Amino acid sequence: MINSSFSSFGVIYSSNDDEWTPRALGSCQTLKWISGYLCLTFVLGIVLNGIVLYTVLTKKFVQAPVSTFIIALSGADLSHAVFGIPLPMTSNFACRWLYGKYLCYYEGFLAYFVGMIGLYLLTALSLNRYWLIVAPTKSKNPNYRSSYTLIALAIIGSFFWAITPVFGWSHYTLEGVLTSCSIRWQDRTLNVISYNIMMFLFGYIIPLCILLYCNIKIYLQIHLESQRDSLCKTYTTVNRIHHRKVIEKHVIRSIYLIIITFTTAWTPYAIVAFISSFFSPTLISPLGATLPAIFAKSSIYFNPLTLILTNTRFRRAFLNQKRQSFATYKSSSTNEKPHRLSPLVGTKL
Repeated sequence: MINSSFSSFGVIYSSNDDEWTPRALGSCQTLKWISGYLCLTFVLGIVLNGIVLYTVLTKKFVQAPVSTFIIALSGADLSHAVFGIPLPMTSNFACRWLYGKYLCYYEGFLAYFVGMIGLYLLTALSLNRYWLIVAPTKSKNPNYRSSYTLIALAIIGSFFWAITPVFGWSHYTLEGVLTSCSIRWQDRTLNVISYNIMMFLFGYIIPLCILLYCNIKIYLQIHLESQRDSLCKTYTTVNRIHHRKVIEKHVIRSIYLIIITFTTAWTPYAIVAFISSFFSPTLISPLGATLPAIFAKSSIYFNPLTLILTNTRFRRAFLNQKRQSFATYKSSSTNEKPHRLSPLVGTKL
């Protein structure tokens, strides 16, 4: 590492081993509460994403190209919960970063890689639904091949933004109270500023605009088709009109929750990073910089929770799977023959 000094929210560090194992810039009591929240995130991330993957991969959920997005998103969130969350969780509990430089780079890389995958996959899924509902053309008809292509592009784009700081375009460092790692937002060098600008543009603003545009157009299209159906009063269309209204309600709920969960998880952190990058590095306190970063990790369980709450077919598939498993277990238990007791049982020796 280059021998130089730099500041982090007003605190100066030199490029030596102490840089990677400093005492946290916050009270241990507060950090232990943060550790408790990360523990909750760890558990919910594993349980909820495990439920999603189990339901989809056991083919109890309707198999369609959209299922590939669900698998990719839940797989990424599950990997972050298992391999990423324990590092800041234990460091906050110990009131200092415990793992040195290279695992700091690893934790920062994994957090941004999975975060970008989540954003890009939600954007790709919105495009997939947009092409299916709003602009259905033969060349853009969503299928497994197009889904795999969009997922591959999402992974490649996420990997690019996460790996470039490792090779010198910006870099990873301890952030906030110094118990987790992130992109270096505060430097005023051309290297860091150029990365920050491109990251905000292609890693937040453009995907969010696409996400909003696609989902709004989807809602308007379904609403328009529902109005057209309501003009037809024949008995043969009564069921179709009712079905359209049900779909419209589900789409509204999905749109709102997807947008709300995304903005809730990531916008506070984006605002803090934007202020630190382009205004004053010392304007945000260490704890004020850490809390949005920790809360952004909530997307690990926000994503599967959104799917479970908004998708009736998914809930029905999961419940049916549990009922079948229980029925199978009960049937196998009743079919087992009881073992004969030995005549010695219950006798006195």
